[in-house]
Amino acid sequence: MKMRPKILFVTAHWPLALAYGAQQRVLNIATLLSRVGNVSFVIVPTDPEDEGAVRRTKREFEVCRIIHPSLVAPGTSSGGVRDRLRHEIDPTYMATDHYEVSAPDRMAMLEMIQRHDIVWVHTIRTANWFRIYRWPHSVLDVDDLISRQQHSLAQNERNPIERLLELRRVWIWRRRERLFPERFNVLTVCSEEDRRYLGGGESIYVIPNGSTPHPARSRVFPDRPRIGFIGNCAFAPNDQGLRWFIRDTWPGIKREVPSAQLRLVGRGSDGDFSHLGPDIVGLGWLEDPGDEIASWSAMIVPIKMGSGTRVKLADGFARGCPVVATAMGAFGFDVKNGQEILVADRGADFASACIRLLSNPELGMAISEKARKRFLERWTWESFENTVGKVVQECLTRSRQTMGDSGASTLATNVPVTTAEERR
Repeated sequence: MKMRPKILFVTAHWPLALAYGAQQRVLNIATLLSRVGNVSFVIVPTDPEDEGAVRRTKREFEVCRIIHPSLVAPGTSSGGVRDRLRHEIDPTYMATDHYEVSAPDRMAMLEMIQRHDIVWVHTIRTANWFRIYRWPHSVLDVDDLISRQQHSLAQNERNPIERLLELRRVWIWRRRERLFPERFNVLTVCSEEDRRYLGGGESIYVIPNGSTPHPARSRVFPDRPRIGFIGNCAFAPNDQGLRWFIRDTWPGIKREVPSAQLRLVGRGSDGDFSHLGPDIVGLGWLEDPGDEIASWSAMIVPIKMGSGTRVKLADGFARGCPVVATAMGAFGFDVKNGQEILVADRGADFASACIRLLSNPELGMAISEKARKRFLERWTWESFENTVGKVVQECLTRSRQTMGDSGASTLATNVPVTTAEERR
């Protein structure tokens, strides 16, 4: 009987935490991986641990280690000015984030890598916390491309000096991202656009952000028409996007539809947003938001910065709710403006799209039906099972090809920078 590969999943997110985008990706990819191999987790959390999330995860998956990284300033982990220079000019340098694991935890990771057939690492940030350059028999899940995130920040920055600083960061991260194929055997990304951005190639696979098909719920149209948002409001792109919407779009909607309500669902949504404008209701995190979403005339995705794709978009399609999004919010999903979604970037245009759905329920029904059909064809998590299996096989094949070559992991040290060949 064929042996199932042992897969080590390294992530900063508890897979059974309260639902949010990255958590949903980790949970569903791990579930698909468990169909082809034996999955165990190394959790590297930076947020305070929720006991319920820990308990649920340990009940569902094997958690072989929990590692708490230390908070450090990027580019200053050991060598002061010298490290800062390396941070700026050396694309192989790994002290790129505010966190770093301890030396014993790094050594423990190296030992666990040797005991597993595949190491699946969620995000380059988490990989760099370990200061391991070359990860043998590995898959890097590039959930977000940081250079694209920095580019979106530059586009939204009005201060020319700050814009130049953001563009400098784009250049720094773009050079690092070009080295991903040298550091990992296989890459996975969220969209075909991201795959092309990384140069294409046979070792880059697209695993989109998806959702679970939800049972059909009857649409409800309350006396006061509702526009809704769902997401972790402590996440910077969500927070910034909501504040933009309330400032630049919500007043125009209220002038045309005075009775309209803005309903917010998700962690932190019951914070200070209700004080930023009239008729804004923060509901906090809901275990089952289905009935609430069924009462919305439109779900908004007003994202102006970030990278990757939005799980909330797939979730809106899955639930049959009409969606209005910015181009950034709709990024990575093969949908057309006016067909499965309404897309607008200027505040007045975004307001106009929302008003159309508030005043024309038939339009919303037509758009949401097309979007749900498209979702069922393309973006259910179940539909990615074959791709996940191909990624596993590709990683195993490439690992066998390089075995005995130079697959040993390389730790970051304070010695002068070596060439890629010398590192191997």
